[in-house]
Amino acid sequence: MLTLAAPGIAMAQQRQQQNPAPAAPPVQGLYQASSGATRYATPDGAVRFVLDRSGGRAALVRFEGDPEVHVLRPAMAAGGGEIYRTDDGDVMLRVTPHGGITVYTRTMRTGAPASEEADVAPLTPEAIAFAEMQERFRLLQARARRSVGQQVTFAVPAQMSAPAAGVVVDAAERAAEGLAAAPMTNVRRVVITLGPSPAVAMRGDQLFIQVAPQYGYAGRPSSNTIRNVVTGAVQGPEQ
Repeated sequence: MLTLAAPGIAMAQQRQQQNPAPAAPPVQGLYQASSGATRYATPDGAVRFVLDRSGGRAALVRFEGDPEVHVLRPAMAAGGGEIYRTDDGDVMLRVTPHGGITVYTRTMRTGAPASEEADVAPLTPEAIAFAEMQERFRLLQARARRSVGQQVTFAVPAQMSAPAAGVVVDAAERAAEGLAAAPMTNVRRVVITLGPSPAVAMRGDQLFIQVAPQYGYAGRPSSNTIRNVVTGAVQGPEQ
């Protein structure tokens, strides 16, 4: 169960403003789309996703039916082309030198070819007014009550622009997913702050998330990163 520490959204106190150590900024992709983003599908239509390489940084992918936008890091592939990995190091996409795409999922470990369906709008976080942000946190609280099964309070900056609030809300939703995937979590408080780059760290029963709104979706930790830090699978930045 997630609750807000006061009517509306809790304000992070000055002592909570010790931001986690900055992570490396998002990296530049090797291939760049000329504009917008593209929706792809496997031949049987079982997997559909939007791939956005238009932002000049790491690729963004959103699968149909999955609310999370995945941030993928590029690397050169053996034999040419490029592979895109998740922050766990798993290969999610392979791009040939000629632009052909293979997609990998949990149910398609060997991969499947994907072809273009249509050009779509780029994947960018929505701008959220403060009042709407409060309502989104209330909805998140209700959903988390069912999935997390314990009380967790959120603290966020007192003042934000609407675009920054959109990234913060998305970061909170990813945190809720990460906590739900972490069995026996002892997290009781999630403190979200703004900083120059995304980062996440644990201190006792508090989870500190640093968000860099200027990077869009690449400016917040993924649900997998949060789950791994909470469970101790990886260590957060040194404090």
